[in-house]
Amino acid sequence: MNPLTLAASASVGAAFAALSWATVYPRSGFWGPVHYRAPTATADGFALTFDDGPTHNSTVAILDLLGELKVPATFFVIGINARSCPDLLVRMRDEGHLIANHSLDHARLGMFRGRRYWDRQIRETNAIIEQTIGRTPAMFRPPLGAKTWCAMGAAAAQGQAVITWSRRGVDGIATTPERVLNRLVPHARNGDVLLLHDGAEPHRPRDPAATITALKPLILRLRDRGLSPVPLDYLLNLPAYAVASTAALAASDNSSRTPESFRI
Repeated sequence: MNPLTLAASASVGAAFAALSWATVYPRSGFWGPVHYRAPTATADGFALTFDDGPTHNSTVAILDLLGELKVPATFFVIGINARSCPDLLVRMRDEGHLIANHSLDHARLGMFRGRRYWDRQIRETNAIIEQTIGRTPAMFRPPLGAKTWCAMGAAAAQGQAVITWSRRGVDGIATTPERVLNRLVPHARNGDVLLLHDGAEPHRPRDPAATITALKPLILRLRDRGLSPVPLDYLLNLPAYAVASTAALAASDNSSRTPESFRI
C-alpha cells in the first residue's frame, strides 16, 4: 500500500473514531444540545434516573424503596414496556416521580436508522405515556445514549430535551451491588445525573437484584455526604412535560422549589 493510500485510510479511520465518540460519549453535543448534568457551582442536589422500565418485578421493588426513603426519581420508559404496565406509570405519577421517553422498543441497531424511524420511536412512546398519565414527556434519552443526527433531529422537532448522564452504575449488565456502589458513592457530587436501570430491554432479560440491593445504601450514603436527591426537571431547570398554556408554564416554574419540598 502506497503512502497516499495509507494516509487516506488513516484519515478515514480517525474521522470514524471521532464520529463514534461524538455519538456515544454522554457529554458530547456534536449532534445537538445535550443535558448531562447541572453546573456544580449552582446545583442543589443530584438527580436519580432509571432506564428500560417499567417491568413489574423490578420496578415495583424500586418504587417501594423510593417511597420508603421519600426520594423523587425520573423513569425513562420504553414504550412497549409502558404499554404493558400502565399501572406502574400511574403509580409513578401518583407518587411524585417523573416519566420520560426512552424510545419505543430500544432497538440496539436503531442508531443506524433514519429520521422517519426516530420520529415514530419518539412520537409513539409519547402517545403511550400521554394516554396513560395525561401528560406528554418533554425529555428523551436515546437508547444506549447513542446520539445521531437523525435521533437528535427527531427529538428537537418534537420538543424533546435530550438527557444523558454524568455518572452511571453500569447495572444494565451483570454486576454486583458493591460494584454499583463503588462506581457512584465516592464520586457523585452536586449537579450529577445518575443512571441506573429499573427494567430490561424487550427480549433481553436482566437480573435486577444488584440494582435493587444497592439502591437503599446508595441513597443513604449519598445523603451522609450531604447530597440530596431532587427531581431532574428541578436540577436541570427544564420542563418535564409539554406545557400547553402560559398558565401551565407558570405553574411548572422551578424557581421557587427547594430540595426539602421533594420528599414524596
